[in-house]
Amino acid sequence: RFGELVTITAGSGLGKSQVLRELAWHILETTHDNLGLMFLEESIKKTGLSLMSVAANTPLHLPTSESVSSAQRRDAFERTLGTGRVFLFDHFGSTSVENIINRVRYMAKALSCKYIFLDHLSIIVSAQESGDERKAIDEIMTKLRMLVQETNIALIIVSHLKRPPDRGHEEGAATSLAQLRGSGSIAQLSDMVIGLERNGQHEDPIERNTTKVRVLKNRFAGVTGPAGNLLYNKETGRMFEVDDAPEDLL
Repeated sequence: RFGELVTITAGSGLGKSQVLRELAWHILETTHDNLGLMFLEESIKKTGLSLMSVAANTPLHLPTSESVSSAQRRDAFERTLGTGRVFLFDHFGSTSVENIINRVRYMAKALSCKYIFLDHLSIIVSAQESGDERKAIDEIMTKLRMLVQETNIALIIVSHLKRPPDRGHEEGAATSLAQLRGSGSIAQLSDMVIGLERNGQHEDPIERNTTKVRVLKNRFAGVTGPAGNLLYNKETGRMFEVDDAPEDLL
């Protein structure tokens, strides 16, 4: 929904960026709106190729994609970057709070992006010179919240979690608002917070590749709790919603 700030959170390496790519692809396919993609942990080449991979149903960055023809790659490009509706942010050497805010505003106002993805909050905070993580998170969240109200965009951001005292998130520990890293402002200023949970070390391949989606905060409707399961298919590089996934889906 426009005018809302949505935070997606999970442990390290549990597929937050892939969920964002799936959302971006869904928006491309079902709307006529422009998208702004700010993936701060990767180059714009990697971001573009990853989005094309979703359209092609093949992880194009892997050697196994050699069988994908030039025509298929062209088709994937035309359906994503070639639409003229996807704008990428080349962030090399510039992740200050003011620069990020200015870029989001530019995407919203000058490029007419109605959906903007920011992945992730922690890398912006770590780039600040103050050394006060809580203060830096408060600052960036407040400015992002004001920007969402100013421009009426849908802003989807990624935030990391603090490690729980017993079992880690990488082993399937449940997510909670209290585990959001650094500051309570992330939970307070977000309209929605969505947690992703997966046991990446489970012996069963279905369990190991299934991400549980949990709504931690829902200002719009107030409904929270488990919200479905996403199975990652390693052959296609895609995630799709499942209830009880059969073995042959892997």
